[in-house]
Amino acid sequence: MLRIDVAKAKPGMKLALPVQNPQVPSRTLLKVSYELSTSVIKRLLEQGIRSIWVRYPSLDFLKEIIDAETVRNQSELVSQVSGTFESLQAQATAKLPYDTYTKSLQQLVDHLISHPNSIVFLGDISDATDDLMRHSSSVTYLTLLMGLKLDGYLVKERKHVAPARAKEVANLGLGAMLHDVGVTQLPAEVSARYKREADESDPGWQEHPAMGFRMVRSDVDPSAATVVLNHHQYFDGSGYSGQDFPTLTGRNIHVFARITAVADQFDLLRNPANLPAQPTAWVLNAMVTEPLRARFDPTVLRALLAVVPPYPPGSVVKLSDGQFAVCIDHNAHDPCRPKVQIIPDPATIAGGDLPLGPSIDLSEQPETLFVAEHDGKPVSEFNFTLPLDLASETARSLAWA
Repeated sequence: MLRIDVAKAKPGMKLALPVQNPQVPSRTLLKVSYELSTSVIKRLLEQGIRSIWVRYPSLDFLKEIIDAETVRNQSELVSQVSGTFESLQAQATAKLPYDTYTKSLQQLVDHLISHPNSIVFLGDISDATDDLMRHSSSVTYLTLLMGLKLDGYLVKERKHVAPARAKEVANLGLGAMLHDVGVTQLPAEVSARYKREADESDPGWQEHPAMGFRMVRSDVDPSAATVVLNHHQYFDGSGYSGQDFPTLTGRNIHVFARITAVADQFDLLRNPANLPAQPTAWVLNAMVTEPLRARFDPTVLRALLAVVPPYPPGSVVKLSDGQFAVCIDHNAHDPCRPKVQIIPDPATIAGGDLPLGPSIDLSEQPETLFVAEHDGKPVSEFNFTLPLDLASETARSLAWA
């Protein structure tokens, strides 16, 4: 299986994973094994679907990272996020099924725990046309991945809670799922202005965390409610929650809110308003360097680097020597130099299988060999080396407990 840009798809390719309907995320648009045609590829592009997983038996070992059950759980998450915002936009006082949300999130967590190789962020979990729904879905999934990596850190930071409970991340996911519910209640002119200008300093926009908190605080666990209130509070004290709430700094911010702040910033940079999606390598580079780096809890930032590869397994890259390759493993200590498998240009082979070349660990190769293109886009200028303090900790697989 291989993840490819829909624009690079060819008739005859068969799907390795289902494609969900971006307008109705709970519905499957195309099933596994569906053979693509020119007209179907055109329709996928028209519907805004960015990428698909196609079948190549020689790469079936990548099923350890993502499988149909993972996709099903992700689709359920997207569907619930969609239902949440549709209900709130129709009626501010709508009663939401919080218990159902928590159970579904726990099911997703249980699946991830039982499939540890799948705890990696491979890209947006939805091509939804609604920006708020797509953003909230991706942030929720990413916070869960980071939360599972940070289990020992959660115990340290939540000393007032029994260790077994401190590591539970369902309420982290619930808070992330609801983190932007206040946006649904902003005055129309404030929402329109933010969508147009993306100005975080807009006083009207800065009220959405407080508005969301007041909507959910009596219905969810306090640890989830604090995510809604404080997901824009930053480690260096530069954040906000609304004019009626104080600015917090450092570890005075609940660890769940610190995790969500990192996931939120990552997705906002990767999918900026009114612009195409940005390369993950560029986003991570920006987040590990100043001035952005000061915003984040360093331990949480290391977790992001552990679960978000700049070049995810299953994606196609072109190396500096002109060879095509598929990423097959993530080097947490040197993220932009993954382990790859040499392949022919997959766009030249519509059906059948890919003949595989050698596997290469780029971290062991001369610096002259590097990832030059990802999904057909130039990325060499975005490749980065981790700062020493982040590299040393990340290489220890987040063993801070």
